Amino acid sequence: MDTQQPLTGCSDFMASHLPEFFEHFGIDYTIDGPQSEYFVFNIKDHLDISCSLTLNFDEAAAQINFMTFYPGIFLQKGCRYLSAVCFFLVIHHFANFHHIGPGCRIFFNTRQGVFDTFYAHLNDFNFLILACGEEDRVDVQSLFIPLVIDTSMISERPLTDEEE
Repeated sequence: MDTQQPLTGCSDFMASHLPEFFEHFGIDYTIDGPQSEYFVFNIKDHLDISCSLTLNFDEAAAQINFMTFYPGIFLQKGCRYLSAVCFFLVIHHFANFHHIGPGCRIFFNTRQGVFDTFYAHLNDFNFLILACGEEDRVDVQSLFIPLVIDTSMISERPLTDEEE
């Protein structure tokens, strides 16, 4: 795929896995009011593989809320670690789009096991558990550190009549 790769300022892990991500997947997004939804698709057939990737920006709280993150990548054969790359790209695209600078926080709620096996290992962020909730749920946050990341390969997808 002849796409510019966003390599400036990210960890060695991200830099080494970004090209692999773009060999398999692409990302589109839609804007629906105050939130953005992202879609991961297989580049071979352009079919969506993601279930739900939804974010909003609470400007008053200076907080990016990751409402859902189910990219579906872990279900694809031979794509270990690429969900981490997807998370990284979506956060940086969203922040670039909304002109979010330093001092903003990333916030989401997840299961403790998912935090332990996935989010705690994302070294491009500093995720910490803020509070433990019911049924193994935890509130998680990290400060957002803006990097010079080219996310121009993520393109806007028009809303369909079903989404409006």
